[in-house]
Amino acid sequence: MVAAACAQPPSADLPATAPAPPTPAAFDLSGTLVGVLDGDTVEVETDTGRVRIRLAGINAPEGAECYGDVASAYLERLTPGPVGAEVVGTDQFGRTLAYLWVRDIQLNLDMVARGLALATTPEDQDPYGPSLLYAEEEAYGSRLGLWSPDACGSGPLPELRFVPEASVFDPPGPDDRVLAAEQIVVVNRGDEPVEMTGWVLRDESSRHRYRFPRGLILGRGYIFVVSSDLSGWDPGGSPVWNNTGDMALLLDPTGRVVARWRYGP
Repeated sequence: MVAAACAQPPSADLPATAPAPPTPAAFDLSGTLVGVLDGDTVEVETDTGRVRIRLAGINAPEGAECYGDVASAYLERLTPGPVGAEVVGTDQFGRTLAYLWVRDIQLNLDMVARGLALATTPEDQDPYGPSLLYAEEEAYGSRLGLWSPDACGSGPLPELRFVPEASVFDPPGPDDRVLAAEQIVVVNRGDEPVEMTGWVLRDESSRHRYRFPRGLILGRGYIFVVSSDLSGWDPGGSPVWNNTGDMALLLDPTGRVVARWRYGP
């Protein structure tokens, strides 16, 4: 994916565009925000040592991706500064998963509300899941941050769209044996043909990415079925779409979001 220059980060002093939940009476962890690894991973210095925290419930673009540098820059503007954390667990890399607070602002929600990160499909017991999904919908509807057509490129966006009614994220049978039936359908609703070299389809976690065949052209009204058994997936040979909820994003060669489809909660 081609990295491109992005807009300046929004002011860290502006209020969130969606109401934040009440600040907890007590935090599981308190300290000073001292380091930013990327748009959703930070380091906090506590009385007992430095803790690496992965912001729970969100996924920000990586540094080389569209808006990744903006998300990181926004967090860097908050360092050094006092923070409190509601810890919800650890991830597969041993990082502490937490909801981070800066004064009375929940940083996870604030990032999503500004369009600096997307929400991930919440677990049933996640009390902040509905707020994060609401904030993402508002940011997307307002075309803020990474949802903007000018986020990391210029010019009109092609009218490529997902076809939810023809897409299948949970076909009958064991997930790893029905990859050909697990599919996302893309259609060109515009008048102009679109050359798909460099285009990417990804899930909300960004762990799964499909790169369209070089030279593929979608003419007016043409559809393309991206099944999970195609060779263009990285990684390949495994199910892509979560049965309980996920989001499909279609990115142009500059990384701009052209189409979005969320299903589940």
